[in-house]
Amino acid sequence: MKFLIISGAPDTGKTTSINKIALWLTGGVITSDINGNALPTFLPDASGKYWDFSIVIILKGKKIIIHSATDDKYNIDQLVEKIKDNPDTNVVISSCRDLYWQRDYILDYIKSIGAFLLESPLAKITRRNDAASADVWYKGCLLTLHQHLLLNIPFNL
Repeated sequence: MKFLIISGAPDTGKTTSINKIALWLTGGVITSDINGNALPTFLPDASGKYWDFSIVIILKGKKIIIHSATDDKYNIDQLVEKIKDNPDTNVVISSCRDLYWQRDYILDYIKSIGAFLLESPLAKITRRNDAASADVWYKGCLLTLHQHLLLNIPFNL
């Protein structure tokens, strides 16, 4: 099992990144999870907010768990249960806070199962004079980076 964990402080784009990855991976080709449930929208709502979700899909014969929320024990435990329920999963894409107990909690679990872990750290946009443009640039670059990571070794999606 291979993990791509997107980490960062609150409001650095973890959920946004995971929604963009999910939209890219499903690309309209995959319309339901492995249980036949319709996929959620991976687009922002009218206020620009991205929503948390947890899905299991099959892409090119590989089982993938995409789980956006890991900010508290409940959501982390939900991810752990999903992994236990799907032991044949190839790739897990999720998030974690950059510091404190949440990061330790999820990473300790990943290490306990001997899985491969790649962590992609995010940072806050601090450009005061043009934060909106910087945000668009940042999120576009992040998607390109994550696409590159997921298409190549060791993920090979």
